[in-house]
Amino acid sequence: MNTDIEVIAIDWRQSALLTAAEQVFHDMEARFSRFRPDSELTQFNTAAGSEVTVSPQLLQLLDLATYYNRETGRIFEPAILPQLEAAGYDRSFEYVPRCGDATPRQAPPGHTSIADLRIDYKRRTIVAPLETRVDLGGIGKGCAVDAAAATLAPARDFLVNAGGDIFAAGNGPDGIGWPVAVSDPEDDDRDLDLVILYDQAIATSTTARRRWQRGHIWQSHIIDPRTGRSTRNNVVSVSVIAATATEADVFAKTALILGVEDGSRFLEKHHTRGLFVLSDGAIHRTVRWPGRVSVAGSTRE
Repeated sequence: MNTDIEVIAIDWRQSALLTAAEQVFHDMEARFSRFRPDSELTQFNTAAGSEVTVSPQLLQLLDLATYYNRETGRIFEPAILPQLEAAGYDRSFEYVPRCGDATPRQAPPGHTSIADLRIDYKRRTIVAPLETRVDLGGIGKGCAVDAAAATLAPARDFLVNAGGDIFAAGNGPDGIGWPVAVSDPEDDDRDLDLVILYDQAIATSTTARRRWQRGHIWQSHIIDPRTGRSTRNNVVSVSVIAATATEADVFAKTALILGVEDGSRFLEKHHTRGLFVLSDGAIHRTVRWPGRVSVAGSTRE
């Protein structure tokens, strides 16, 4: 997943569970990475237009993706792989050139949606329209965190952190929950706020990290499905607290694409809380955001 992953259990006797939780990430990466030619996702994308029998894991993930596509009014859209590649994100991010003189390529004409998949749940088959190609980067990491958390559930007090997608369970190291600092998207060493998580998740979506230039225009991995291009507004990052890492991950991306006003309304409608960082450095918090002033001794999100 091209990110650091941290798994912590308070009880030192839970090492076997930690090992099992680590394996969850290896398995998810092998099955769902679009950069692996032998992954199930790559094979699924290659077979667009044909009926494909899929694993229970891929069926569950695509079903969840279609659910969040509906919940977000089609703003969360995993079927944007052609647009991502056209913007320049056509290989694992460490190999994407950060600067390029050429302007972004035009994505193929027409636009398909994850909502267009024809899923037969009994037979476990899916037919994707021709030219449909899916990227699960917007939901896969959150799902992996939740799956690892389910594996760790017997440990009770634990934290899973996959590059800022965090699920924290139990009382934490000091018995009051898990302190998690929200860092400045432009400066990893500066923390903007602190939240205490107890059986909750937090995730951040930002255009400040995975970005590159094409034709002197900044591109990012967050594609606005309404335009087919990298999102363009004054929101640099959104952090969302939710019941699951999957929901926090999806809703953070959705709120970032929508912008601070519409994004805040969306989060409040879905009873989640968010912190927006704007391009001028301003910070906007939704109602009931549980931030604190002190950031000492926290896990950086």
